[in-house]
Amino acid sequence: MAGFTDLREKLKSMTPHRDKVFEYSNGEKRKYRESDDDESEYEERRDAEARKVKSSIKQASIFTQEECALIEAKIDEVVAKGDKGLYREHTVDRAPLRNKYFFGEGYTYGSQLEKRGPGQERLYSKGEVDEIPDWVHELVIDRLVTHGVIPEGFVNSAVINDYQPGGCIVSHVDPIHIFERPIVSVSFFSDSALCFGCKFQFKPIRVSEPVLYLPVRRGSVTVLSGYAADDITHCIRPQDIKERRAVIILRKTRPDAPRLNSSSLSPSIHSSERRHILKAKRSHRKADPDAAHRPRILEMDKELQRRSLSSRQRRHGDSSSENSWRRADEREPGSRYTHDHAPPATSQNETPLRRSQDFTFARGDGKPTE
Repeated sequence: MAGFTDLREKLKSMTPHRDKVFEYSNGEKRKYRESDDDESEYEERRDAEARKVKSSIKQASIFTQEECALIEAKIDEVVAKGDKGLYREHTVDRAPLRNKYFFGEGYTYGSQLEKRGPGQERLYSKGEVDEIPDWVHELVIDRLVTHGVIPEGFVNSAVINDYQPGGCIVSHVDPIHIFERPIVSVSFFSDSALCFGCKFQFKPIRVSEPVLYLPVRRGSVTVLSGYAADDITHCIRPQDIKERRAVIILRKTRPDAPRLNSSSLSPSIHSSERRHILKAKRSHRKADPDAAHRPRILEMDKELQRRSLSSRQRRHGDSSSENSWRRADEREPGSRYTHDHAPPATSQNETPLRRSQDFTFARGDGKPTE
């Protein structure tokens, strides 16, 4: 079975399909396509929700190509400093095909949480991430203030997400108890898209049809508030990252946002034990500005190839063993079987079962995506 260089190719190879059950953003699940009326109601509700999302999004193209190039050079400098270990412990957060750089404020999320689920995120204590670089203020934040996108002094948290082709971020809502609204993001390096209301499934990765697909261009600013920020999830799908892409997310933390600090942990806990409690997520994979031009093989593809090879070896081994046994039996005096009377084939149920397993595995890997 052929391998894939990134998640986009895997998704592209699957035939689109639609789930039989649709889950609305409020958690309600409903079957559709059982009748024309059900389908019509489903489409109407999706369209209504898409209008709500779109009405609470603002976009503007503010940065020129020259300004983008200058900011992108600064982002490369951030990546280089992170690779050299020049930032504080919680400034850099690495994941496959996506690196995150926290400035001003950082917070725990995802697998870093002791307790999973919305509302469990916590800001790190003051000083555990680096301050917002001067160039972010001068080249990005000040421009947005000048254009009236945000008020002066609004931003105290800047995050740079650096994506490689096929990277993604799963559906989520920026923690309401951590960040005030609006949520402001600026895109660099390439065009991409932001999707709302998607459901992710894994092994293999599949992403449902979005309620709203929002193109985001290089140098554009996207502002989320209201329904788009609070009442529906947003994500970046692997098939929408075709080239290296970076986004600078600018936010303001709430004054009452819960925070991890030394007083929240036992005084007897040392820093090494504290790092274990925080479960900081790390990856040894470094962000490489040139990596966008090189093919990547995902671990899921490597495993698929290993299974395929193992399956072929087992079939070859069975065939070799049977032939060896047959030859030995034919050479043995008084053998029960001769060339004219070959030994019985493997049980009729065994071969179809093996084929069924192979087919099931191939079908599971190529399950259609929405």
